[in-house]
Amino acid sequence: MILRGSFSNTVPLEKNAATTTIDEPFINSTAASAKEISQLYAILETVVDRAEMHKNVGEQHDNRNKLLLNSINMITLTATTMAGVAATGGAGAPLLALRLSSTLLFTAATGMLFIMNKIQPSQLAEEQRNATKLFRQLQSQIQTTLALYDPAELDVKDAMDKVLALDKAYPLPLLGKMIEKFPAKFGPALWWPKPHDFQRKAKDLERIGS
Repeated sequence: MILRGSFSNTVPLEKNAATTTIDEPFINSTAASAKEISQLYAILETVVDRAEMHKNVGEQHDNRNKLLLNSINMITLTATTMAGVAATGGAGAPLLALRLSSTLLFTAATGMLFIMNKIQPSQLAEEQRNATKLFRQLQSQIQTTLALYDPAELDVKDAMDKVLALDKAYPLPLLGKMIEKFPAKFGPALWWPKPHDFQRKAKDLERIGS
């Protein structure tokens, strides 16, 4: 990478020269840098869109989790009340209906709990929150690169690899891939791309030779 706003090779000015000559390598490097800047801006738009989408999906999972929990609590409370009323009376058709109704409500609550343990909407909401956080971190990194450095091809490739890794680790479907609650095998996470060994040069605020 080269310093933004600087010359690759400077030509000393003669005493009475009216114009300054700029070498061709500087023009080529400037054109290449403009191409990579446009590519990084395109990736940045995708990252911002992904962060917003994961935020919305996480809110949907959180709302679904609260709705299911409130429904189960109300069903359990109603079934317990009906069972208590039926236990205080004697025999008869109304009391038998209360017992049957409370049994059906307890069965429905048990089924809903089984579905919640299988889907785990609270865990899905947490995954989407983590995805939103990571995409916003990537957004901040790209904005810093565009503001302070002259991006190179490695910067574009590194940003694209991170976007693809996040898309694979945190899918967007509401009921897509889910992490197992009790996995049979544990191991370190290897989905994040390895950092590239290259140094960025900071943007020069003053032109060399001015």
